[in-house]
Amino acid sequence: MALSDREQQLLEQMERALASEDPRFASALGGSMTNRIATKSIGIAVLGVVVGIGILLAAVSLSIPALGVLGFLAIVAGFYFANLGAKSSPATGKPSTTSKASTSGGFMQGLEDRWDRRQDNG
Repeated sequence: MALSDREQQLLEQMERALASEDPRFASALGGSMTNRIATKSIGIAVLGVVVGIGILLAAVSLSIPALGVLGFLAIVAGFYFANLGAKSSPATGKPSTTSKASTSGGFMQGLEDRWDRRQDNG
């Protein structure tokens, strides 16, 4: 069902208000399309691996090497799609805020910086 012009204007106004009040939350909601693509890719990957294992087991029980190769290729394709889904997933679920501590000092340096900020604010 399509929205009327008035409803579309209200929706755009609400989106702008949300983006100005909480930009991190708004950016997290903005990536929903790529999140669906990642979910679909991982779903295809799981299906490919499961089907590949089934084909591989059938090939072993029936002693058909060509079928075993097909099962192996299905498993490899499943892992390939899982890799595609994993690459596109992190950018969608989290806002893209990179801190100086996480890029230069690693995990422990980030914890120390957070502790220092907490001590400065308290």
